This record gives sequence, structure tokens and C-alpha cells, in this order.
Amino acid sequence: CFHPGSPIFHEGMKYWSCCNKKTTEFNEFLAQKGCTEGDHQWADPSQKKVAQCRYDWHQTGDTVNFTVYAKKIVPERCSINCNPVKLKLEIFFGDNQVFSFDKVLAGIIDPEKSKATYFATKLEVSMRKAEFVAWPSSFVF
Repeated sequence: CFHPGSPIFHEGMKYWSCCNKKTTEFNEFLAQKGCTEGDHQWADPSQKKVAQCRYDWHQTGDTVNFTVYAKKIVPERCSINCNPVKLKLEIFFGDNQVFSFDKVLAGIIDPEKSKATYFATKLEVSMRKAEFVAWPSSFVF
């Protein structure tokens, strides 16, 4: 449970704008049970800010690693989708910012053997190549 409203402190009274259970004691105010069921969202999802992030890639014999650099990534809101020829990302980070990437790959990957790893300042997608060949330097078409 949570309070979707704002805390109000007025003339010694403490209460939430959503349920108006007033008290004069601060500890009682903090102990008030939330008036709404569900998961609280700290930001309105419709108010996302489109942002650009720096990204890079490199390859080894059997993998292609794609890295997006963004601070304060929110993994539970991110979306990573890939199929054998396409990579699509939607990364939420910072102050409700979102970076989107949707490109056709320059080679074929095995999505079942690919993985994504979140770090403090970046997201790394390691894609297993379906064929042991070097991709052209353009990465995407």
C-alpha cells in the first residue's frame, strides 16, 4: 500500500492529500497505512524524456558485444528484444529518460545463447554469432 497524494503539513496538522487522515503527531503520520493498493511509480511513465546515449560495439570470433553507456539504469523498466537479425532496446535511466535503439544486424545471431548485463554506468548485450565469421565494420545495415 502507498499514498498517491502529497504530504501536507499545515498549522500543526500532518496528513496526505489523498486520504485526509489528520494527526498532530509526526510518528503517527509516518505510520499511516497507505490508502491505495498496487506498485508505486516514482515517475509518470507517459512523461518519459527521449535521450541519446553513447554506444559502441566490438566483436570476437563467436560474439558481438553491444554496449550502451547510461548512468542510473532502471533494469525493471528496460526492454531488450532480439531475434536472429534484429536488436531492439528501450533503456530507462536517470531522471525518467529513455534511449531507444532498433536496428537490423549485419550478421545472424543465436538469441537463445545471448545475454544482457546491467552495470552502474552501462548496459552490455553479448550476442552469440550463429556463424563464426567477422561482421563488417558497419555493425548494422
